[in-house]
Amino acid sequence: MQESKLIENFLSDSSDFIEEFKPAFVKYFINLCTSYDKFYSQETLKEVANTVYKDIFVVDIFITTFEKDIFKEMMEDGVMIGFLINRSMFFLLDSYIKETKKNTKCKEHIETIILLITEYISQFEKKICDKNRLQPLHVNFDTLENFSAGKNIIDVFKDIKDRGDNITFFNLYKGIPVQHHATIVDINDDEVAFRTIQTQEIAMQMDGAAYVLKDNNFDKHLKADIVYNNFANNTVVLNNFTYLLNMPATRREFIRVHPEIMAEVSLSSDGKLITKGKLFDLSVHGLGVVSEENNGIYAGAKIKLNFALSMLNKKKPSYINVHGEVLNIIEYSSSYRYCIKIYPKISQENKIIDYVKAREVEILDSLDKKLEDYMF
Repeated sequence: MQESKLIENFLSDSSDFIEEFKPAFVKYFINLCTSYDKFYSQETLKEVANTVYKDIFVVDIFITTFEKDIFKEMMEDGVMIGFLINRSMFFLLDSYIKETKKNTKCKEHIETIILLITEYISQFEKKICDKNRLQPLHVNFDTLENFSAGKNIIDVFKDIKDRGDNITFFNLYKGIPVQHHATIVDINDDEVAFRTIQTQEIAMQMDGAAYVLKDNNFDKHLKADIVYNNFANNTVVLNNFTYLLNMPATRREFIRVHPEIMAEVSLSSDGKLITKGKLFDLSVHGLGVVSEENNGIYAGAKIKLNFALSMLNKKKPSYINVHGEVLNIIEYSSSYRYCIKIYPKISQENKIIDYVKAREVEILDSLDKKLEDYMF
């Protein structure tokens, strides 16, 4: 009964926000989906987004037949629907927290909107994902203490600085993970100065952003913009800190390098139609291929791949012939990027391992040379 009263008060005090924010939520939902998959029409996605948004604010959620059918269809088509739902909920919550700065009435309802969002995700898991053997990237907002009205990211950094704790930066440089501890030197409004090693600073510059790994202080990974670097005293100043739902690069079991060779990859799904592309990245269990062609390749397709790997210390290239499965297709304005899991035999696997190890050495050497360019 108490819970119903809280929700009733929330809906009353937040009615303006709920109504005014709806177009922004719908637009975000559509853009997020189309950035990964352009198969569904804007009209269909708009209908889905409007239905989702309506259901969030219903006490007794009833997921309609339309929702069940369209979500099942989207999952079968390879759309990352769990990510789509959770990222949209994160966007809603983050926007509501910002609203509390303008509307003081909303400040007391943060726990209630977290309750509603968590309940929607729970119902989504039970009625959509469980029945279709798929689990979304569940976000348990109830445990995210950093979302409380009085404790934002900068406040957490202040606590870390006072305790003298470290944070850990993580970046990718041409596919190679670069990770090191950092201490907080100074905090000025929304800008935080950190001291870390120069190699990490260069990796940030090349990556175009800074990433902080989750730890005892943060339940989620963070992303931040780089204000400026001071390589002379090993400091970097960051701002615009935002939470990330997930960071797949931290979960990779094998290093994935970016080749700098003209490795042309041939993909064949039926033995007849060949799709040619350039090797984008490579690990012992997966690779990426960028191509201007499609020729009927789809997420889930079983394919064959043929390409050659050239190394500086070898006169002859290593020829790779493997079977693979297309996990995802990212469509750009004039090309496609195929994310592929591969199943190499031992002989092929050893060739890939040798190449990845050699490429890792090359990349780390080039990172050191980049540092010399910045220092002189």
